Amino acid sequence: MGISIHYNGVIKSERIESLCVELTDIAESLGFDESVPVDDDDRGLRGIILRPASEMESIPFLFDSQGRLHALGDLIAGWDDFPVLSVAVKTQFAGEADHIWLIGLLRYIQRKYIPTLEVMDEGGYWESNDAAELKRRIKKLGAIIKGFGGALENAFMDTVVDKNDLDALADFIERVVKDFRDRDGAG
Repeated sequence: MGISIHYNGVIKSERIESLCVELTDIAESLGFDESVPVDDDDRGLRGIILRPASEMESIPFLFDSQGRLHALGDLIAGWDDFPVLSVAVKTQFAGEADHIWLIGLLRYIQRKYIPTLEVMDEGGYWESNDAAELKRRIKKLGAIIKGFGGALENAFMDTVVDKNDLDALADFIERVVKDFRDRDGAG
């Protein structure tokens, strides 16, 4: 749970290398933790993974031989039968500035490299350019996460649940979610 940016699209294969070179330069100039080049014949993916120094998740640009964007999970687990052709990057804990920066980067990539890039922004900034709305959504969701975390912790301390019984644990969490929604109107 948290504000994320989802993106998908197809790049012309001959453009992948220049995109990766440019993203490496951007990552270095911004002091990212690292940029990881990917050329994995076993998985059939190539591209780059950016690792920001902030609390934002890694930002993958991984492409198959047809130029389709893939999620990081496809590199880790493989994708022969069920490719994940949409990337999600959580920005909830990085804050508004990083979220806005990533939207700007995606707009640039859409113009220069991937005209078919589609973006779904849970913060609403891609569509609206409204930083105040983005901040409101991040703050609201942060309050819900904090409130639910506290409710879950309090309920867990007052209840005996076998942590090894996944069904019992799922039932417990479902009850806490219902109680939390009923109490706080977080529906």
